[in-house]
Amino acid sequence: MKTTILAALALVVTSTSAFAPASNPSFVASRSALSAKYNTMDEILAKFPEETPVLINFYDAKTEADIKDDIFRAKTLLADRCTVVSIKQQDYPEIAKLWDADTKSPAMILFRDGSPVMRLYEESHYLEIVSRVGQFCVEE
Repeated sequence: MKTTILAALALVVTSTSAFAPASNPSFVASRSALSAKYNTMDEILAKFPEETPVLINFYDAKTEADIKDDIFRAKTLLADRCTVVSIKQQDYPEIAKLWDADTKSPAMILFRDGSPVMRLYEESHYLEIVSRVGQFCVEE
């Protein structure tokens, strides 16, 4: 009986490893390439309701740890006035460059009805973000 169990286990182990793909680093895509899904700002903005302004927050991976708590607080405080979307500059370098948001972090652009209405560069304190962005999110 022990021999049968050991033989069955050996069969399972060999058969599962036989179907495992060989690890080949040349076929592994970069994290940025895998997470980049959109080609234009219009594609990104299309994911959100038009009646709500959208604050796009472009940030650099190097500053992510320093700003994430403040960005989360700002997002929470602005939740009823606009949608805050954070985008890593490294994931969308072409879009960040096109919108002049590739060299400063964070670089925020507020869109209303698909058009930019304000920009905010290198501001990460949540109260300042809420104050500056909030005045553009008032119903007209």
